[in-house]
Amino acid sequence: MEIKEKQLAYAFFNSCRVDFKYKNEDETRTLYTVNELKYNDDDEILIGGCTSSTGLYKQFFVENMNSVRLYKVIDYTEL
Repeated sequence: MEIKEKQLAYAFFNSCRVDFKYKNEDETRTLYTVNELKYNDDDEILIGGCTSSTGLYKQFFVENMNSVRLYKVIDYTEL
């Protein structure tokens, strides 16, 4: 398992936001929630989640993701 895959699994189980670049584009994309990790019929890993505050759901191929960064949301009321 690659480091990128470990990061995305951590984001799935710990409710992290994920910023990444997709298919060598300069634009950074954001998954505000990670709702799904699955294999497709070709044994490629897909990650799915909301990409906007309006709830737009998209899926991405993990192998096409670069510069993956995780951000954990901290609720200041719990401190």
